[in-house]
Amino acid sequence: MLPRTPDQRKAALAALGFDEIGRSTEGRPLLARRFGGAGAPLLLMGGIHGDEPASVDALLDLLPRLPPAPRVPLWVLPAANPDGLAAGRKNSARDVDLNRNFPARSFRPQHQPGYFPGPAPLSEPEARAVAELVARDGVRAALAVHAPFACVNYDGPARDWALAVAEACGWPARGDIGYPTPGSFGSWLGVDRGLPVLTLELPPGPLDGFRSAAAAALDAALIRVP
Repeated sequence: MLPRTPDQRKAALAALGFDEIGRSTEGRPLLARRFGGAGAPLLLMGGIHGDEPASVDALLDLLPRLPPAPRVPLWVLPAANPDGLAAGRKNSARDVDLNRNFPARSFRPQHQPGYFPGPAPLSEPEARAVAELVARDGVRAALAVHAPFACVNYDGPARDWALAVAEACGWPARGDIGYPTPGSFGSWLGVDRGLPVLTLELPPGPLDGFRSAAAAALDAALIRVP
């Protein structure tokens, strides 16, 4: 049975030997782990929005299925916004939408309600920890798990990857999520830096309602990563 509370998720990651790559605004650890050997890794990230706990659970659900030697090395960061996850709210403890805090060329301080990007790119410790991991390990591609739109969004040269994942899970591939995403993770790594980036949008609700489709999507993403 998957852990369900923030404390249970934290304990599960600690028990699996995850490393602390940073601390949140409120001092919670950002726990991640590298799997596989040398080489540029794939980054799998969930929980950057704290009101999307299924994104965290989908990555926890993936861990027992990982082979001892994945086809490509990977970093798994299940909960990039532990403060938001603990509070059950989308944004960070400073009410920043962390998926608007990356140093993309599209970053802008103007924002809609609920989408405060922070005072400057990488002003938030959570986004800085992710960016430092990307720089330190030379990430080759990335997949961020979100909710609730039930689709496979892509940025950069990731269309074929997205189509393969979409075929596996049954959710459509989309090159446009339907609204602007200035300063987003995908805008930064995919649009600006030309890396393959997928945003796997799960349906709304708990993972139990779509576990098989989510597992199929993540398994296909690992097999077909560029």
